[in-house]
Amino acid sequence: MEITLSLSSLLNALRAQPAPASRAHRLQRIGVVRWLVRVGVLAVAFVAAFSASHAYAQDAVHVVAGGEKLAVIARSYGVSLDELINYNDITDPNFIFSGQRLLIPGQQSGALSQYGTPAESDTLPAGNGYYTVRRGDTLSEIAKRNGLSTGDLLRLNGLSNANFVWVGQQLRLSARVEPTGIATDETETSDLAGEIYIVMPGDTLSEIAQRFGVSAQDLLAANGLPNANFVWVGQRLRIKGGAAAAAAAVQVAPANGRRWIEVDLTNQTLTAWQGDVAIMYTSISSGLPGTPTVTGRFQVGIKYQSQRMTGPGYDLPGVPWVMYFYGSYALHGAYWHNNFGTPMSHGCVNIRVDESEMLYNWAPIGTEVYVHY
Repeated sequence: MEITLSLSSLLNALRAQPAPASRAHRLQRIGVVRWLVRVGVLAVAFVAAFSASHAYAQDAVHVVAGGEKLAVIARSYGVSLDELINYNDITDPNFIFSGQRLLIPGQQSGALSQYGTPAESDTLPAGNGYYTVRRGDTLSEIAKRNGLSTGDLLRLNGLSNANFVWVGQQLRLSARVEPTGIATDETETSDLAGEIYIVMPGDTLSEIAQRFGVSAQDLLAANGLPNANFVWVGQRLRIKGGAAAAAAAVQVAPANGRRWIEVDLTNQTLTAWQGDVAIMYTSISSGLPGTPTVTGRFQVGIKYQSQRMTGPGYDLPGVPWVMYFYGSYALHGAYWHNNFGTPMSHGCVNIRVDESEMLYNWAPIGTEVYVHY
């Protein structure tokens, strides 16, 4: 603004001078005016660009645009590539996607201590150090109201996605209070994720149920079986667990534990990890030999609550809880078969509908998916 006013004053002063007598002097004056205008435009653009980048850095979040590279983003904020990778818990620096939100290390400002409360203060933030999310709240607004940066609020609560909050969620506002959802010594953590039993020759459903201390009806319901005679040698039966047990396991998993999904194609199983706690362990159906499931380390990129899927020989409306992790490969619910534990798909990972819903709500965009034999 100061530069603009100064240039305006110079231009007015030039206009106020008597008109030059000679043609050469007139051309010289026109050249000076044009030079001043050019300098003014460049200066204003420079100030605007500087102000914009400064305001953006204050938020400590960078939203990835199409075609951007992680190394270029790091360089633009004056941080190293390793810092940016470690700060955002990125496993594959070559895999970032448009719309992904990256936290920028060292960009927070303010005179508060590490987590928003001055070290010498005896008082805790509102709600005795916790905040319960209400309808319409966003993480950035909650952070601002409580004197925190968005990055600090994410780290305090073990969150990796600033858009993943829900009504009733309890957020920690200070490092001087206990993290939410951490298990105590008295918490029972065994068997929460469930067990997989492979049916052997001579097994019956009632005998299997008795061996594991559950009812035959529980086994029928847990595995979506039509009747007690619907078992065969090599079949994988889920003994305990399911979405309800997985939801309970989340409560005892470390709140700051890294979330990732492991798909074992050899055993046709899926394990969802939060820290060192397996919050879900279940059987799945991966790709058939002619349409195998891709292997490697990927990340959840796009999510749909429901989607119509079509291809050679199939047309499936309303496929639920879809999470794409590589190209057209996705984790999703399957309502059209109960043959989990056996390859059945065209490359996607089929999961029971209730478990796929739980997984969808638990895994934010960017969650690692590790598929292997």
